[in-house]
Order: sequence, then C-alpha cells, then structure tokens
Amino acid sequence: MKKLTLLLFSVFLTFSCTSSDEEVETLAAPVIAINAVNTVFLPKNNIEINATISVPENQTQTILWKKTAGGSADFESDKKDITITNLEKGNYSFTLTVSNNNNQSSEESISFSVSDGKVLYNLDFENSNEGFKTSIFGNYTSGKELRNVTEETNHCGTVYMGKKEDFTDWLTYSYEGNNSNFVATNMGTCLGYFTSAIEKEITFTEDFSNGKLGIQFQYYKPGDFSKWGNYNLEVSIYKNDLNDTSKPIITFSPTTNPKGWSLFNENLSLEKGSYRLVIINTNAQTAIDNIILYKNN
Repeated sequence: MKKLTLLLFSVFLTFSCTSSDEEVETLAAPVIAINAVNTVFLPKNNIEINATISVPENQTQTILWKKTAGGSADFESDKKDITITNLEKGNYSFTLTVSNNNNQSSEESISFSVSDGKVLYNLDFENSNEGFKTSIFGNYTSGKELRNVTEETNHCGTVYMGKKEDFTDWLTYSYEGNNSNFVATNMGTCLGYFTSAIEKEITFTEDFSNGKLGIQFQYYKPGDFSKWGNYNLEVSIYKNDLNDTSKPIITFSPTTNPKGWSLFNENLSLEKGSYRLVIINTNAQTAIDNIILYKNN
C-alpha cells in the first residue's frame, strides 16, 4: 500500500508541475517593444514606427494603434509596423495595444515631435557611409572608409554599417527594433576587448554659441558590460585639427536602456567653424543611427 501511495503522490506532483508550467505559458500577456522615434523635421511629414511583439506559441494576437495626442496623421491601425503620414508641426503620442486569445492585453506608448527647425546634417546611413572614416581613437587602422559589414570577414576592432540581419547575435542581443541601416559593432565574431571609432568633418557657417544647435541620434546600448572594461558609446565633437592627444569640446554618453533602441536629443553651443564628429564604441554591443544636427528656431 505504501508503494502505491508514493506512486500516486509522484504522479500528482508531476501532473501539477506540468499543468502549472503550461498555465504560466498560456496566461502570459504579450510583450511589446517599440523603436525610438526621431523628431520629424518639416518639410518631411512622415515617419516609420517598428514594433516587436512577443507572445507564447499558439496564441493569436490582435493589434491596435491609436493616436492619443497631436494634429493630423494618417496610418493603418491594425499593422505591427506603421508609416504615419501627413504630419504637422507639434507633439504627437501613439499607443499600441496587443491582445491575445486569453483576453489579456499589453500597451506601449511612444511620443515624438514634428519641428520646423532647419536640418544641417542628416546622417542616416541608408545610401552611403555619410563620409565617415575610422578614427585615430580606435584600435583599427585610421583613415579607412566605413564599410558594410558584409564586405569584410575580420570584424574585430571597428564598426560597420548594415541591417540587423547582417550582424551576428551576441549574448541574445540582435539590434531588434530597427529595420533600417545603422552603424554597429559586430561583437558576435570577436573575442577580447577593443575600441572602435569613426569620424567625419562637420562645418558650420554661422555661430551657434547661443545654444541654438541641437543634436539627435538613435542608439542601442542594452546592457551594462562594464565588468569587462571601459564599456561605452560616446559621441564627441573635436576641433578639426585633432590628434591622438586632443580633448573633445563636448562628449555625449547616452545611458543604458535594456528595452533596446533609444532616442538622445540635446542642445549644444558651437562657434562658426570646422569640427570633427567622432563616434566611439568601446567593447560589447552598441549601435547608432539617424544622427541629426539641426538649428533651433
């Protein structure tokens, strides 16, 4: 009798654990991540928003986008990735709601502005390397043109432009949330510690020492890997006559965001003249895209 009782108790425990695991999976709500959205600068009046949605296997999902603030806008409300058109100057907010077949739902919101500020540089890496070359501040040979990740097999020590499918996943990080070209470290093929850096000349024909200059970029810095060294993503501006002992005029170091792609926007002051824009990726998985320098009205 004792053996039979133990056997039945064991079967009960096994069934209970299995049922519990299945129930947790079944009851899990959708997980949503939305890419960072730029400020839209008129006369351009449209923008793409990409969403990543995770649901347990065998669950259906219902998608609904709603505009919760802002002026005119046209978009398809039942698509995961949407293109919003016919925007006008002002601030906008949108909310994505995803529901599953267990009547559970999740929401994620995003906000952006439409500005009539004058764009001085729009570096999106879609059709070219935007004039960037490798910098003396990196471990890779300086003066080499920024290349597509598919054009080279030795990826250690520098960064490349490409789409997320061109880069090797590393520690489960895969640049999700950006379907366009961007600049990133291909850490999946590398062992060890290195610094990669690129630079380009930028020139301003008017004085911006009054703080009327803005800089904006999307960046990917999903984890804190500082235990392996000086992990960082830095965007710096130097005088044009830089050398390996030069000090930057200003440096931006965006914070870590485990949700993925984020938006950085800040005002700065620069006098009329020629400068070097330097992007430094130190160790681990970082990326940058859509660098915009603009004049505030």
